[in-house]
Amino acid sequence: MAKTGDGSRRLLALLWLGIGAAMVLVPVWLGWTRWQAVLTGHPLVLVLAIACGLCGFIALAWAVATLVLGDRGDRDDAVRPRTERERIRRADRRVALAVPAMLVCVLVVCALAWSRPLPADPTALAAMRSQNGVRVADRLTWYEMTPTAEDKAGDLIRPTTGFVFVPGARVDPRAYARLLRPLAEAGYLVTVLKEPFGVALADSRHAGRAMAVHPEIGQWVVGGHSLGGVAAASFADEQPQVNGAPVAGLVLYAAYPAGRLQRADLDVTSISGDLDGLTTPEDVAEARDELPPDTSYVVIPGAVHSFFGDYGVQDGDGTPTADRAAAQAQIVEATQAVLAGVTPKPKKK
Repeated sequence: MAKTGDGSRRLLALLWLGIGAAMVLVPVWLGWTRWQAVLTGHPLVLVLAIACGLCGFIALAWAVATLVLGDRGDRDDAVRPRTERERIRRADRRVALAVPAMLVCVLVVCALAWSRPLPADPTALAAMRSQNGVRVADRLTWYEMTPTAEDKAGDLIRPTTGFVFVPGARVDPRAYARLLRPLAEAGYLVTVLKEPFGVALADSRHAGRAMAVHPEIGQWVVGGHSLGGVAAASFADEQPQVNGAPVAGLVLYAAYPAGRLQRADLDVTSISGDLDGLTTPEDVAEARDELPPDTSYVVIPGAVHSFFGDYGVQDGDGTPTADRAAAQAQIVEATQAVLAGVTPKPKKK
Protein backbone atom coordinates (compact mmCIF):
# COMPACT_ATOMS: atom_id res chain seq x y z
CA MET A 1 0.00 0.00 0.00
CA ALA A 2 1.39 3.40 -1.02
CA LYS A 3 2.18 5.78 1.80
CA THR A 4 2.35 9.56 1.94
CA GLY A 5 5.62 10.71 0.40
CA ASP A 6 6.20 7.65 -1.78
CA GLY A 7 5.33 9.51 -4.97
CA SER A 8 7.63 12.47 -4.30
CA ARG A 9 10.43 10.10 -3.26
CA ARG A 10 10.23 8.19 -6.54
CA LEU A 11 10.01 11.38 -8.58
CA LEU A 12 13.07 12.81 -6.86
CA ALA A 13 14.93 9.55 -7.41
CA LEU A 14 14.15 9.65 -11.14
CA LEU A 15 15.24 13.28 -11.37
CA TRP A 16 18.47 12.57 -9.49
CA LEU A 17 19.07 9.63 -11.79
CA GLY A 18 19.12 11.92 -14.82
CA ILE A 19 20.96 14.77 -13.12
CA GLY A 20 23.51 12.42 -11.57
CA ALA A 21 24.22 10.84 -14.95
CA ALA A 22 24.81 14.30 -16.43
CA MET A 23 27.07 15.21 -13.49
CA VAL A 24 29.25 12.20 -14.27
CA LEU A 25 29.14 12.27 -18.07
CA VAL A 26 29.83 16.00 -18.63
CA PRO A 27 33.13 16.05 -16.64
CA VAL A 28 34.17 12.80 -18.38
CA TRP A 29 33.36 14.33 -21.78
CA LEU A 30 35.18 17.54 -20.86
CA GLY A 31 38.26 15.63 -19.72
CA TRP A 32 38.19 13.22 -22.65
CA THR A 33 38.01 15.93 -25.32
CA ARG A 34 39.91 18.81 -23.65
CA TRP A 35 42.04 17.22 -20.93
CA GLN A 36 45.18 19.23 -21.71
CA ALA A 37 43.35 22.56 -21.76
CA VAL A 38 41.55 21.70 -18.51
CA LEU A 39 44.73 20.57 -16.73
CA THR A 40 46.70 23.67 -17.78
CA GLY A 41 43.83 26.15 -17.50
CA HIS A 42 42.31 27.89 -14.50
CA PRO A 43 42.18 25.38 -11.59
CA LEU A 44 38.58 26.24 -10.74
CA VAL A 45 37.28 24.27 -13.73
CA LEU A 46 39.36 21.20 -12.87
CA VAL A 47 38.34 21.24 -9.20
CA LEU A 48 34.69 21.79 -10.04
CA ALA A 49 34.71 19.03 -12.66
CA ILE A 50 36.14 16.52 -10.17
CA ALA A 51 33.68 17.57 -7.46
CA CYS A 52 30.79 17.42 -9.93
CA GLY A 53 31.72 13.90 -10.99
CA LEU A 54 32.01 12.64 -7.40
CA CYS A 55 28.70 14.19 -6.38
CA GLY A 56 27.16 12.69 -9.50
CA PHE A 57 28.18 9.19 -8.40
CA ILE A 58 26.59 9.82 -4.98
CA ALA A 59 23.39 11.08 -6.62
CA LEU A 60 23.25 8.02 -8.86
CA ALA A 61 23.81 5.66 -5.93
CA TRP A 62 21.01 7.29 -3.89
CA ALA A 63 18.62 7.29 -6.84
CA VAL A 64 19.22 3.63 -7.70
CA ALA A 65 18.97 2.58 -4.05
CA THR A 66 15.75 4.49 -3.62
CA LEU A 67 14.15 3.02 -6.73
CA VAL A 68 15.25 -0.52 -5.84
CA LEU A 69 14.58 -0.50 -2.10
CA GLY A 70 11.49 1.67 -2.20
CA ASP A 71 10.51 2.94 1.25
CA ARG A 72 12.57 0.41 3.17
CA GLY A 73 15.10 3.10 3.94
CA ASP A 74 12.34 5.31 5.28
CA ARG A 75 10.39 2.94 7.55
CA ASP A 76 8.61 3.95 10.72
CA ASP A 77 10.52 4.10 13.95
CA ALA A 78 10.51 0.93 16.01
CA VAL A 79 8.93 2.71 18.97
CA ARG A 80 5.86 4.05 17.19
CA PRO A 81 4.65 4.58 13.63
CA ARG A 82 4.84 8.06 12.15
CA THR A 83 1.64 10.04 11.98
CA GLU A 84 0.27 11.28 8.68
CA ARG A 85 1.31 14.80 9.57
CA GLU A 86 4.87 13.67 10.28
CA ARG A 87 5.00 11.89 6.92
CA ILE A 88 3.84 15.04 5.13
CA ARG A 89 6.47 17.13 6.91
CA ARG A 90 9.16 14.62 6.05
CA ALA A 91 8.13 14.59 2.38
CA ASP A 92 7.99 18.41 2.26
CA ARG A 93 11.43 18.68 3.87
CA ARG A 94 12.84 16.19 1.36
CA VAL A 95 11.49 18.23 -1.58
CA ALA A 96 12.59 21.56 -0.05
CA LEU A 97 16.18 20.31 0.24
CA ALA A 98 16.30 18.46 -3.06
CA VAL A 99 14.97 21.15 -5.40
CA PRO A 100 17.63 23.84 -4.64
CA ALA A 101 20.35 21.17 -4.71
CA MET A 102 19.13 20.02 -8.12
CA LEU A 103 19.14 23.56 -9.46
CA VAL A 104 22.71 24.12 -8.26
CA CYS A 105 23.85 20.84 -9.80
CA VAL A 106 22.18 21.64 -13.13
CA LEU A 107 23.83 25.07 -13.18
CA VAL A 108 27.25 23.53 -12.48
CA VAL A 109 26.79 20.93 -15.23
CA CYS A 110 25.69 23.60 -17.71
CA ALA A 111 28.61 25.86 -16.76
CA LEU A 112 31.11 23.03 -17.24
CA ALA A 113 29.62 22.05 -20.59
CA TRP A 114 29.54 25.65 -21.80
CA SER A 115 33.11 26.36 -20.66
CA ARG A 116 34.63 23.65 -22.87
CA PRO A 117 37.50 25.62 -24.41
CA LEU A 118 38.54 25.99 -28.03
CA PRO A 119 41.85 24.09 -27.99
CA ALA A 120 45.25 25.52 -28.89
CA ASP A 121 46.69 24.33 -32.20
CA PRO A 122 49.99 22.38 -32.25
CA THR A 123 51.74 25.49 -33.62
CA ALA A 124 50.71 27.42 -30.51
CA LEU A 125 51.73 24.60 -28.18
CA ALA A 126 55.17 24.49 -29.81
CA ALA A 127 55.64 28.15 -28.86
CA MET A 128 55.18 27.24 -25.18
CA ARG A 129 58.66 25.72 -24.95
CA SER A 130 61.43 27.47 -23.05
CA GLN A 131 64.08 27.97 -25.71
CA ASN A 132 65.65 30.48 -28.10
CA GLY A 133 65.88 33.34 -25.64
CA VAL A 134 62.49 32.92 -23.96
CA ARG A 135 61.61 31.18 -20.68
CA VAL A 136 58.01 30.03 -20.32
CA ALA A 137 56.65 29.67 -16.78
CA ASP A 138 53.24 28.09 -16.18
CA ARG A 139 51.78 29.60 -13.02
CA LEU A 140 48.51 28.71 -11.33
CA THR A 141 46.24 31.27 -13.02
CA TRP A 142 48.45 32.64 -15.79
CA TYR A 143 51.54 31.81 -17.79
CA GLU A 144 54.52 34.03 -18.51
CA MET A 145 57.06 34.45 -21.27
CA THR A 146 60.22 36.10 -20.05
CA PRO A 147 63.16 37.13 -22.26
CA THR A 148 66.50 35.61 -21.29
CA ALA A 149 68.84 37.68 -23.47
CA GLU A 150 72.19 38.68 -22.00
CA ASP A 151 74.37 41.73 -22.48
CA LYS A 152 78.02 41.68 -23.55
CA ALA A 153 79.09 41.08 -19.96
CA GLY A 154 76.90 37.99 -19.74
CA ASP A 155 74.38 39.61 -17.42
CA LEU A 156 70.66 39.00 -17.93
CA ILE A 157 68.85 41.92 -19.56
CA ARG A 158 65.77 42.27 -17.42
CA PRO A 159 62.58 43.55 -19.05
CA THR A 160 61.23 46.88 -17.84
CA THR A 161 57.93 46.84 -19.76
CA GLY A 162 55.28 44.17 -19.38
CA PHE A 163 52.29 43.09 -21.46
CA VAL A 164 49.31 41.40 -19.78
CA PHE A 165 47.01 39.66 -22.24
CA VAL A 166 43.42 38.52 -21.62
CA PRO A 167 42.20 35.65 -23.87
CA GLY A 168 38.89 35.58 -25.66
CA ALA A 169 35.93 33.77 -24.15
CA ARG A 170 36.38 29.99 -23.87
CA VAL A 171 39.70 30.03 -25.72
CA ASP A 172 42.62 27.99 -24.41
CA PRO A 173 45.13 30.65 -23.17
CA ARG A 174 47.96 28.71 -24.80
CA ALA A 175 46.39 29.44 -28.20
CA TYR A 176 48.01 32.90 -28.13
CA ALA A 177 51.55 31.68 -27.48
CA ARG A 178 52.84 31.81 -31.06
CA LEU A 179 51.37 35.28 -31.55
CA LEU A 180 52.78 36.73 -28.32
CA ARG A 181 56.15 34.97 -28.15
CA PRO A 182 57.81 37.47 -30.55
CA LEU A 183 57.07 40.19 -27.99
CA ALA A 184 59.06 38.29 -25.36
CA GLU A 185 61.82 37.74 -27.91
CA ALA A 186 61.88 41.52 -28.39
CA GLY A 187 62.59 42.01 -24.67
CA TYR A 188 59.17 42.41 -23.05
CA LEU A 189 57.62 40.40 -20.23
CA VAL A 190 54.43 38.73 -21.51
CA THR A 191 51.73 37.43 -19.17
CA VAL A 192 48.68 35.54 -20.46
CA LEU A 193 45.83 35.12 -17.99
CA LYS A 194 43.87 31.91 -17.37
CA GLU A 195 40.31 32.96 -16.67
CA PRO A 196 37.73 30.95 -14.65
CA PHE A 197 35.40 29.20 -17.10
CA GLY A 198 37.17 31.11 -19.87
CA VAL A 199 35.30 34.32 -19.02
CA ALA A 200 37.51 37.32 -18.25
CA LEU A 201 34.70 39.39 -16.74
CA ALA A 202 34.40 36.85 -13.91
CA ASP A 203 37.58 38.20 -12.25
CA SER A 204 38.11 41.90 -12.92
CA ARG A 205 41.23 42.16 -10.70
CA HIS A 206 43.08 39.21 -12.19
CA ALA A 207 45.44 41.35 -14.28
CA GLY A 208 46.39 43.40 -11.24
CA ARG A 209 47.41 40.31 -9.28
CA ALA A 210 49.60 39.12 -12.15
CA MET A 211 51.26 42.54 -12.31
CA ALA A 212 51.80 42.74 -8.55
CA VAL A 213 54.33 39.89 -8.54
CA HIS A 214 56.64 41.88 -10.85
CA PRO A 215 57.72 45.04 -9.02
CA GLU A 216 60.69 45.28 -11.38
CA ILE A 217 58.42 46.26 -14.28
CA GLY A 218 58.27 50.02 -14.74
CA GLN A 219 55.24 50.27 -17.03
CA TRP A 220 52.52 48.01 -18.30
CA VAL A 221 50.39 47.54 -21.38
CA VAL A 222 47.22 45.45 -21.20
CA GLY A 223 45.49 43.80 -24.14
CA GLY A 224 42.86 41.27 -24.94
CA HIS A 225 41.04 39.41 -27.65
CA SER A 226 37.28 39.72 -28.14
CA LEU A 227 35.60 39.52 -24.70
CA GLY A 228 39.09 39.58 -23.19
CA GLY A 229 39.57 42.98 -24.81
CA VAL A 230 36.44 44.24 -23.08
CA ALA A 231 37.89 43.16 -19.73
CA ALA A 232 41.31 44.62 -20.57
CA ALA A 233 39.76 47.97 -21.49
CA SER A 234 37.80 48.13 -18.23
CA PHE A 235 40.90 47.27 -16.20
CA ALA A 236 43.11 49.84 -17.96
CA ASP A 237 40.48 52.54 -17.50
CA GLU A 238 39.95 51.82 -13.80
CA GLN A 239 43.58 51.09 -12.82
CA PRO A 240 45.93 53.84 -13.99
CA GLN A 241 48.76 52.17 -12.08
CA VAL A 242 49.62 49.00 -10.15
CA ASN A 243 52.21 49.15 -7.36
CA GLY A 244 53.37 52.51 -8.67
CA ALA A 245 53.90 51.26 -12.24
CA PRO A 246 51.61 53.00 -14.74
CA VAL A 247 49.22 51.05 -16.94
CA ALA A 248 50.20 53.12 -19.95
CA GLY A 249 48.78 51.27 -22.96
CA LEU A 250 45.83 49.25 -24.19
CA VAL A 251 45.74 46.94 -27.22
CA LEU A 252 42.41 45.63 -28.46
CA TYR A 253 42.41 42.49 -30.61
CA ALA A 254 39.07 42.37 -32.45
CA ALA A 255 37.46 44.05 -29.46
CA TYR A 256 35.96 47.27 -28.15
CA PRO A 257 35.19 48.58 -24.65
CA ALA A 258 31.89 48.11 -22.85
CA GLY A 259 31.63 51.86 -22.28
CA ARG A 260 33.40 55.14 -22.85
CA LEU A 261 36.98 55.18 -21.55
CA GLN A 262 37.64 58.05 -19.16
CA ARG A 263 41.44 58.07 -19.20
CA ALA A 264 42.87 60.61 -21.63
CA ASP A 265 46.47 59.54 -21.02
CA LEU A 266 46.02 55.94 -22.22
CA ASP A 267 47.83 54.91 -25.40
CA VAL A 268 45.21 52.83 -27.23
CA THR A 269 45.51 50.76 -30.39
CA SER A 270 42.62 48.85 -31.95
CA ILE A 271 43.59 45.96 -34.25
CA SER A 272 40.85 44.28 -36.27
CA GLY A 273 40.21 42.20 -39.37
CA ASP A 274 38.00 43.48 -42.16
CA LEU A 275 36.40 40.03 -42.66
CA ASP A 276 35.76 39.32 -38.97
CA GLY A 277 32.32 37.78 -38.60
CA LEU A 278 32.14 38.14 -34.80
CA THR A 279 33.62 41.57 -34.09
CA THR A 280 32.60 43.08 -37.39
CA PRO A 281 34.05 46.27 -38.94
CA GLU A 282 30.70 47.90 -38.18
CA ASP A 283 31.09 47.01 -34.50
CA VAL A 284 34.54 48.58 -34.40
CA ALA A 285 33.32 51.71 -36.18
CA GLU A 286 30.37 52.15 -33.81
CA ALA A 287 32.71 51.93 -30.81
CA ARG A 288 35.00 54.74 -31.96
CA ASP A 289 33.23 57.26 -29.73
CA GLU A 290 34.02 55.04 -26.70
CA LEU A 291 37.79 55.28 -27.28
CA PRO A 292 40.13 58.28 -26.95
CA PRO A 293 40.28 60.55 -30.04
CA ASP A 294 43.95 59.72 -30.64
CA THR A 295 43.37 55.95 -30.74
CA SER A 296 45.33 54.18 -33.47
CA TYR A 297 43.34 51.85 -35.72
CA VAL A 298 44.99 48.98 -37.55
CA VAL A 299 42.73 47.09 -39.95
CA ILE A 300 44.21 43.92 -41.42
CA PRO A 301 42.81 43.10 -44.87
CA GLY A 302 41.45 39.57 -45.25
CA ALA A 303 41.79 38.74 -41.54
CA VAL A 304 39.09 37.14 -39.39
CA HIS A 305 38.39 36.73 -35.67
CA SER A 306 40.31 33.48 -35.24
CA PHE A 307 43.49 34.99 -36.73
CA PHE A 308 44.13 36.64 -33.36
CA GLY A 309 44.99 33.23 -31.89
CA ASP A 310 45.68 29.68 -32.99
CA TYR A 311 42.62 27.64 -32.00
CA GLY A 312 41.04 26.60 -35.28
CA VAL A 313 37.85 27.79 -36.93
CA GLN A 314 35.29 29.61 -34.79
CA ASP A 315 31.55 29.36 -35.40
CA GLY A 316 30.09 32.53 -36.89
CA ASP A 317 33.43 33.85 -38.07
CA GLY A 318 34.09 35.17 -41.56
CA THR A 319 36.01 33.49 -44.38
CA PRO A 320 39.62 34.69 -44.51
CA THR A 321 41.37 35.74 -47.70
CA ALA A 322 44.72 36.67 -46.12
CA ASP A 323 47.59 34.43 -45.09
CA ARG A 324 47.39 33.72 -41.35
CA ALA A 325 51.13 34.08 -40.73
CA ALA A 326 51.29 37.39 -42.60
CA ALA A 327 48.25 38.73 -40.75
CA GLN A 328 49.68 37.70 -37.40
CA ALA A 329 52.97 39.39 -38.24
CA GLN A 330 51.02 42.64 -38.64
CA ILE A 331 49.30 42.06 -35.30
CA VAL A 332 52.66 41.53 -33.60
CA GLU A 333 54.13 44.62 -35.25
CA ALA A 334 51.25 46.84 -34.14
CA THR A 335 51.40 45.47 -30.58
CA GLN A 336 55.15 45.90 -30.36
CA ALA A 337 54.77 49.51 -31.48
CA VAL A 338 52.58 50.21 -28.44
CA LEU A 339 55.07 48.53 -26.10
CA ALA A 340 57.95 50.47 -27.61
CA GLY A 341 55.97 53.70 -27.39
CA VAL A 342 55.41 53.46 -23.63
CA THR A 343 58.95 52.26 -22.85
CA PRO A 344 61.27 55.11 -21.78
CA LYS A 345 64.22 55.56 -24.07
CA PRO A 346 67.58 54.71 -22.44
CA LYS A 347 69.56 57.73 -21.33
CA LYS A 348 72.63 58.53 -23.36
CA LYS A 349 75.85 58.17 -21.43
